[in-house]
Amino acid sequence: MHLNSPEASAGQISVVIPAFRGIATICDCIKSIVEAGAGFSIEILVVESSNDGTVDLVRKEFPFVRILAMPSQVSAGQARNIGAREAKGTFVLFVDQDCVVPKDWIPQLLQEFDSPKTGAVGGSVGFRNWSNWSGSAVYFLEFLYHFPSKRKSTRNSNFLIGCNLACRKEVFQSVSFPEQTLAEDFLFSRAVQHAGWDVIYKPSLSVLHWNREGWKEFFRYNGKMGGAAARYQKKLGQGLYPTVARFPFLIFLSPVLILPRIALGLFGNWNYLIRFLLLLPMCLLGNWAWGWAFFKEVKSERT
Repeated sequence: MHLNSPEASAGQISVVIPAFRGIATICDCIKSIVEAGAGFSIEILVVESSNDGTVDLVRKEFPFVRILAMPSQVSAGQARNIGAREAKGTFVLFVDQDCVVPKDWIPQLLQEFDSPKTGAVGGSVGFRNWSNWSGSAVYFLEFLYHFPSKRKSTRNSNFLIGCNLACRKEVFQSVSFPEQTLAEDFLFSRAVQHAGWDVIYKPSLSVLHWNREGWKEFFRYNGKMGGAAARYQKKLGQGLYPTVARFPFLIFLSPVLILPRIALGLFGNWNYLIRFLLLLPMCLLGNWAWGWAFFKEVKSERT
């Protein structure tokens, strides 16, 4: 698909959507990208690996979308790398199948590339499914470093999240996402900086995310995040891992650090903050589920 106008000054833009079991949400995602692409020459690539009917749906509803159908499941990091390799654009933008982007998403991201040193730009994440309480609780614990705010953009101060991200195509000549699904964006952000590029975080630019639902899924996913956190912190030798490796049970005090941080990050965003306070008991339990998985990962490394 080509959306051309004299204002399109950045060359072709590629938007990559990793998709796995996204049949219920991907149409809204693509529609929002089409709206955001007005005035630009864009291509949309869907990297799909679940065989749940998403490919047929996208082909029917959006015949201009390039579909890269994988024969078996690939991780989020793999899917983004596949899309980046196939992308033709000067800039490669990433958003997840369960997100919708704002109408000014593309120009808001591109305007931050005013310095040739800037390799990647990312924004914040809000949530869509307000009617679901378990989804809200997942959101607060998963995206605590990326809540929407009116703060100004910062350089090299925060990692960028994969569902709201733009990169120069040339970045991928030397950097790629780790081939995993959790913490791959954190590690990618560090790799971009280690390759000599700057990363810019723009908290005022938000995509809206449809969060996981159901309390069973809430606890399962917090466990997955805790295990992933232990693995990447061990790899980097930072964060809580060195301390917890010496004193494992300290991980269960993590809510003392995490829950106030969430509240502080939501300060001024009153709808979000009130909901968090109402869900505080469940967020405490979810953080302990995260800590238990972190603890087990540390213990397994010591045995």
